[in-house]
Amino acid sequence: HKKSQFEVLSMNEKFTTMMLGDSITDEGQWDELLNNDTIQNRGISGDTTDGVLDRLDSINKNIEKVFIMIGVNDIMRGIKTFKDKNIKVHIKSTLYIGETRKANFNPKVEELNKRLEKYASENKITFINLNPIFAPNKVLKKEFTFDDLHLNGTAYKLWTQEIKNYF
Repeated sequence: HKKSQFEVLSMNEKFTTMMLGDSITDEGQWDELLNNDTIQNRGISGDTTDGVLDRLDSINKNIEKVFIMIGVNDIMRGIKTFKDKNIKVHIKSTLYIGETRKANFNPKVEELNKRLEKYASENKITFINLNPIFAPNKVLKKEFTFDDLHLNGTAYKLWTQEIKNYF
């Protein structure tokens, strides 16, 4: 029902900033918290990454900035599904990216991995940190990539060797 409201309201051109995400975003009174009436809240409680992607076409043309927070519902629902079926879950770290692409992403990757590792620990889930292999200095090593983002064959062989420890 909220998605259909967002579609109808997408013509409201006064908004220049969008808050986009799940319940954590939805519950914020962003216009008041930031004392700015050009902020629209496009959070939906319980939403997932697919839900956010499904409503991107309802963004009005005046939006200049978006603040996105999404993913925890994907993780929690997926893990619960596996656990309910007695399937052992292994969460792998997000890999750092290489020198030419790292910009300000690698500190965010580091923070995400800390959160993933904490979540895994709290929920008795195995966390496999691949970064000591591929990015010991918090930057993906050139020997494992052609474009500073995607892995090459050598990297996949090392990845395979690492996860064999969990079989």
